[in-house]
Amino acid sequence: MQVFHEQLNTAVLGEYDIIVAGGGVAGVCAAVAARRAGIKRVLLLEKGILFGGLATQGLISLYEPICDGKGHKIIYGMGAELMKLCMRYGPDVLPEQWRDDPDTASPDGGKYKTFFSPAMFAMALDEFVLDAGVEILFDTQVVAPVMEQKQCVGLLVENKGGRGLYRARAVIDATGDADIFCRAGAPCVTGQNYMTYLAYRADMESAASALSEKNIIHARKWTLLGSGPRGNGHPEGVPLISGTTAEDVTQYVLTGRKMMLDSMRNEDRFARDLSILPTMAQFRTTRHIVGAYSVQESDLCRRLPDSIAAVADFLAVGEWYEIPYRSLYNPEYPNLWTAGRTVSADGWAWVVVRVIPGSACSGQAAGLAAALCLKHGLTAATLPYSMLSDALIAEGGRIHAE
Repeated sequence: MQVFHEQLNTAVLGEYDIIVAGGGVAGVCAAVAARRAGIKRVLLLEKGILFGGLATQGLISLYEPICDGKGHKIIYGMGAELMKLCMRYGPDVLPEQWRDDPDTASPDGGKYKTFFSPAMFAMALDEFVLDAGVEILFDTQVVAPVMEQKQCVGLLVENKGGRGLYRARAVIDATGDADIFCRAGAPCVTGQNYMTYLAYRADMESAASALSEKNIIHARKWTLLGSGPRGNGHPEGVPLISGTTAEDVTQYVLTGRKMMLDSMRNEDRFARDLSILPTMAQFRTTRHIVGAYSVQESDLCRRLPDSIAAVADFLAVGEWYEIPYRSLYNPEYPNLWTAGRTVSADGWAWVVVRVIPGSACSGQAAGLAAALCLKHGLTAATLPYSMLSDALIAEGGRIHAE
């Protein structure tokens, strides 16, 4: 490989207590949690122009269950708060028995989950972040962390204004791909993704359904091509993709759009349309950190000593995984945390903990942990679990499934 050497004078654009890289569900919750904990200067960087990540830009507008499937609510804190937020301004299909947010309901009345409007959720997230007093920069790509030994002292960014450095006392990697940890030299694990492509279809049938049900959400259909989360339906001859390179992303989205066009090209073009396409690659598991503990499939329904929340297996009934605080950090990096689909987890456990409610909970925990460490002069690894669990409970969280 040829190498081009460059020498840059980079402007220092600001100094913050905590910088959160990535404005998906996990990043938004981390930033808001830090501000609610009393941290004055919190900056949230997002490479796109919408908050919500896969839930909005990626059109994965299903808020997975915050109950165990047996009629018991198990997710609280921001995992439950964002459930309400996704329905605040847009349509939903939440089962009636969960409308008043009870702790228990009939196991026969449907899970505590709903579809929602990505657009309305994105705008509700704007309010959520702004009301907390978080500073925001959209259209800003994090280039690299600036490290002093294993301490992250800031982030280099590129945006319309050019290149710059934002200094930070603590950083939360909510990029969805563990980009900060990876570029800091921390060990990471790369995943493999089945080919999946989802868009919203509107046709005469869906229009009639919306009128019949008196609910506009039925005017669009989830149109899912390719594989489900366990690999069923993966197209023959299409390789698995990690999603950690530009080439991967390009191949993935072009393949997905071709699959969608092929499925529609011979239909009556006046009788159907795609109301929207995803504006980000819909990868499930790209790369995660190697944390102090990695959640394993064998941890199914196991009570973990440093749990920050439990997440229901969305394809099962009565099954869940707890997310341990140790999965949010690597002990060698004192002021770095992660949240969302990049927490340390393997196999099916990784697939479960990365969904929207799990990402909200890990984001809240990461934001609180960073705030507590700054206040008390601690590191990610020396933060007493009892201090974090007390803070989570005080904010309405629940740390164990049962």
